[in-house]
Amino acid sequence: MFVLYAAMVCSAGNPNPLPNPGFEDGDRMWSFGDSTSKLVHEAAHEGKSGLRVGDEEYNADPGSVTSARLPVNPGQEVTLSFWARGKNKSSGAYIYFYDSGGKVISKPQPALWPANEDGEWHQYSLKEKAPVNGTSVAVWVHFSPGNIGITDYDDFAFEGIDSGVTAIPPQASRDRVKPKEAVKDLPPRKEPAVIILKLDDLSQKNGKVHPSWQKISDFLESRKIKGSFGVVCESMQDAKPEYANWIKTRHDSGAIEFWFHGWDHASHNEGGKSLSEFDTRSYEEQKSRFDRSQKLALEKLGFAFETFGPGGGGSGQHFDANTCKVMQDDPYMKAWLYNKPIDDDGKKLQEAGKITILDRVWEVNIEGAVGVPDSKKLIAGYKSHPDRKYFVLQGHPQMWAGARFDEFVKIIDFLTEQKCVFVTPMGYVNSIKGVK
Repeated sequence: MFVLYAAMVCSAGNPNPLPNPGFEDGDRMWSFGDSTSKLVHEAAHEGKSGLRVGDEEYNADPGSVTSARLPVNPGQEVTLSFWARGKNKSSGAYIYFYDSGGKVISKPQPALWPANEDGEWHQYSLKEKAPVNGTSVAVWVHFSPGNIGITDYDDFAFEGIDSGVTAIPPQASRDRVKPKEAVKDLPPRKEPAVIILKLDDLSQKNGKVHPSWQKISDFLESRKIKGSFGVVCESMQDAKPEYANWIKTRHDSGAIEFWFHGWDHASHNEGGKSLSEFDTRSYEEQKSRFDRSQKLALEKLGFAFETFGPGGGGSGQHFDANTCKVMQDDPYMKAWLYNKPIDDDGKKLQEAGKITILDRVWEVNIEGAVGVPDSKKLIAGYKSHPDRKYFVLQGHPQMWAGARFDEFVKIIDFLTEQKCVFVTPMGYVNSIKGVK
């Protein structure tokens, strides 16, 4: 239940209307949505308590701490100030505006991620005007998953708030998420699971392959593991021979399948909504994007794509009925790396006989958040699906720097220990259709 907390203040007597701004009353009027953020004396700038956010070890779970909301009017300028201490930009403080329904407004969301090499306390501030639909404002402190580092926060303050306001409590804190434990007692499987590594967003820059893609390619080769790379095709227009040959060499080896991930992987606007590349576009426009990409692949690489996986971004489901029709009509397409569990659209397309749908199990994936590998989540999900024959595991190698890549290696180590069989998308399709 929400209990209103009256913060009736006089601007001259108390210029900071934010209740419990320095955590001297514990977590009152603050909401904690994670298991690592905590209030400790060691994190206090002044007084007996401060907020400690982050982790010294790799943590794939995001951190979220939200203050009470304060009423504002559209166009009203507010200033957030706070003290922080930390050496790494692993977390940040945001000004969050809310609409009349209590929903967070996506823009503006000014943020400041404090970091200072001296490891001492510093004061920071942010200033922003409330949007036209803004009715309240709050502080949101966010720890980015996959980062390493601790930051201490204390003594938050808002200026520019009208005097005599009534603070609105944050949404009730849900039970804090307990750290996921690696599973040891896995249920027996009738046969080893098949793993399809779906690695997204390969493109060339300045004629060369990004070092992250070279790293993942070298790693898979060293482990004798097959995988698949999703190609964003627009960048192939000016591809140099070095880039094309890099793809062709791996394609010809049979170890890596290159699949169609979109022409530009760019979002577009329809009716005020931001949508992904293949969502709510005409059949002709979607077919053109397939055709241009297949033409480039044949010219530059010497082969056509047989597998498709739509790009994300924006809102919506990332494809529509026109996409299904294009898949049916494209002469080269045979498989679809579906971006969700199979639905009626996927079943209908698969029943037509030409396209095989390789769908997803949300709980079993390389990444928890985009770009953040999470071995504990994958292992827990793997345990929960002992009868599933195959898993499509999505990831974004270009975002896997440092400890994130190490976490991916942990996932591969686990799957290898389970004697999983790594195949390409078309390798699996051919196996279930009896094609040699």
